[in-house]
Amino acid sequence: MVFEARVRILEEAPNIISDEFLCRGRRVSLYRRVVMYRGRRLEKDLVRFGKAVVIVPVLDDGRIVFVKQWRAAANAWLLELPAGRVELGEDLKEAAQRELREETGYIAEELTQIANVHVSPGYSDEIQTIFVARKLKHVGASPEAGEILHVVFMRPEEFLSTVNTSAIVDLKSLAATLLYMKLFLT
Repeated sequence: MVFEARVRILEEAPNIISDEFLCRGRRVSLYRRVVMYRGRRLEKDLVRFGKAVVIVPVLDDGRIVFVKQWRAAANAWLLELPAGRVELGEDLKEAAQRELREETGYIAEELTQIANVHVSPGYSDEIQTIFVARKLKHVGASPEAGEILHVVFMRPEEFLSTVNTSAIVDLKSLAATLLYMKLFLT
């Protein structure tokens, strides 16, 4: 009985009173979300980004196509899976194919959706959909203006070995690679 009451309380969601626009950048908008919870007014930062896709492109020989990309926010080169924002009017598979082609030069005959994940729910509404891309064909890359990247081919285990170095690892790529290994290699 006590457990049931506690569960009910935990499921009780705050009421959103307002989302106050603060500023807009090139790819994100910042809001102050005001909520009421148990008679208390709370303010939370909210970065609006929307939907994105992450692609695990697997070559016929088992290697994964990564990109080594310079990231301004980290001021560093990061080894990542191809990924990007879903554009207005685009469905998830279209976005995955576009990002895969733009960043790596490959297109996939087979795309399998394996997960939807919140990136950083403490402050962002971004949800990433993870795809595994197989039966790849190279057609040539066309990165967006401003993207600084190079294609890198690695076996999943090789990528995981980079986690134990002093380099900072991209979490979406780590999670997607581990999920791919769990679902397709075990």
